[in-house]
Amino acid sequence: MADEGDKVSHGDILRAIGRLEGRLDDIHSTMGNNRTDISEAFRRLGMAEQRIAQGVIVAAVISLVMPVLVAMLSPRIEFGPDNPLPHPKGVTR
Repeated sequence: MADEGDKVSHGDILRAIGRLEGRLDDIHSTMGNNRTDISEAFRRLGMAEQRIAQGVIVAAVISLVMPVLVAMLSPRIEFGPDNPLPHPKGVTR
């Protein structure tokens, strides 16, 4: 037969169930916090990807427009006289 020390009382069972319930509540709240953190990280990642895509589009547009602008504006920019002045007579090198 079982010893008196091996017997588990009704109170012991209720305390163990209470501890398990507390642990499950902690696990549930931790999982909720983790879900919130993960969704926040994905939201921020989405915003970063959107900004990077916008930057790539702007860079592509600039790379297409800049050569056209330079070609259009280069004849109007003065870099000096078109025909260099002739050397004065009598000057030798």
